[in-house]
Amino acid sequence: MKKLFILVFSVFSLVSFAQSKYELGMQKAMQQWQAGKPVEAKAILDRVAASDKENWIPVYYKVFIDITSGFANPKASDIEEVIERNRSIIEQWMTTGSEEWYVLKGMNETLELITDPMNKGMTQTPIINKAYEQAVKLNPNNPRAVYSLASFQINSAKFMKVDMPYYCQMLEKSIVLFDQQKSDVPFYPSWGKDWALKTQELCKGKQ
Repeated sequence: MKKLFILVFSVFSLVSFAQSKYELGMQKAMQQWQAGKPVEAKAILDRVAASDKENWIPVYYKVFIDITSGFANPKASDIEEVIERNRSIIEQWMTTGSEEWYVLKGMNETLELITDPMNKGMTQTPIINKAYEQAVKLNPNNPRAVYSLASFQINSAKFMKVDMPYYCQMLEKSIVLFDQQKSDVPFYPSWGKDWALKTQELCKGKQ
């Protein structure tokens, strides 16, 4: 779990000077998360979000923390409650039209899938694919959207027939897009490249 915190936190660019109250709050939340304190991090994000109800980024990270924590412990007693809460928040914010929320939707539905892969695979797979495909449709140059669709397909290859060369090429494209991504918005999502590089190992010799 600690590796996951470090992996995600390493992609954040934190401004060390002339910080606003928002930036200070976000930085503190990220530090708490990195320290392995997701509950404390989410509490801070709640306060940041309450002070700026139009800003989707604090809410995004709160959901993101819930999902990644769920990946580490999909058998948690409250996991279904977490998934349903995430689902409600995601549906609310998807109206902003940002592809980042469709990526989160795909991730949250993947969390649902891994709680019981044998029984949920048939129902969850189309939902997950649709979410990622919509993210890519909204922004074909979003590296997280491209990576997420490719990664889900590649990791599904052990259970179903997948066009590995096609999705491995898509994964390669996502890595290029990660290197090109830029945003002037503080704390805009930038995670994913390390995950893409790890998934790339599954493509070796299969293209």
